[in-house]
Amino acid sequence: MGNGITCDVGIVGFNCYPELELCLDSIYQAEKDALGRIHVVENSSIEIPSRLRESFPDVVWKENRENIGFARACNQIISETASPYIMLLNPDCLVIKGFLQRAMEWLEEHCDTAVLGPRILDSDGQVQASARAFPGLHTAFFGRTSLLTRIFPANAVSSRNLTARSCQDGPKEVDWVSGACMVVRRSAIRKAGLLDEGFFMYWEDCDWCTRFRKCGWKIIYHPGMGPVRHAAGSSSTKVPFLTHFHFHKSAARLYLKYDTTPFRVGSLVAISGALLRFLMLFPGVFLKQYR
Repeated sequence: MGNGITCDVGIVGFNCYPELELCLDSIYQAEKDALGRIHVVENSSIEIPSRLRESFPDVVWKENRENIGFARACNQIISETASPYIMLLNPDCLVIKGFLQRAMEWLEEHCDTAVLGPRILDSDGQVQASARAFPGLHTAFFGRTSLLTRIFPANAVSSRNLTARSCQDGPKEVDWVSGACMVVRRSAIRKAGLLDEGFFMYWEDCDWCTRFRKCGWKIIYHPGMGPVRHAAGSSSTKVPFLTHFHFHKSAARLYLKYDTTPFRVGSLVAISGALLRFLMLFPGVFLKQYR
């Protein structure tokens, strides 16, 4: 940027080095002038290949040697960086030229926004549901992967839940955006705090955005930014049972954290539903991991 403002980049990986190499290539080709420092945290016990360290000598590499969880690894990065903005990015994402600089320019002009989420495309070019409404009991029936949404993708309830799919021109204020790619204002982090490490993986982005909003900040989805391409699941497919377990555990934790229904009746219903869904899908997940 002309005023010298830069953005740090934080990437948390789990043994997905081919995707990570492509991701880093795309960042350096697209965003060199806007970059602060790139930090990569590896959460698996698989050593970072020496060729990656040699190819990207400016990257700050960290190996945890064990999976400490996505939120905790992100907090390691946030605590060790200092630029006014930080972009959290999945290692299976590819950015295009000018995205980061344009995002920072937009945020500089909209000082009430804590988080900016771009348009994200799946590997097949379809718009990913990366901006959503805060989950409620209806999410079980009209969520991103629910049967009703798959059969009737254009239904009104799913469209309200999955904002990104119905928002073509933006920018639009939303409840939360996906942590696969988000640009975050550091001054907002100082007020709202770091990611909640009680979420091992999944739903920590929803929780974080909710906390930003409770502090008076806006969360913006901007389909004019990007697109960022995301080959979703390159890390999670390596440990399907762990992914399946923590998805439902984190969903239950999110309901408990924000439930305001009398005697937490809403949480009781939601957690019962999450447990039922977990048990129904468990056989398929088990066979996928151990076949």
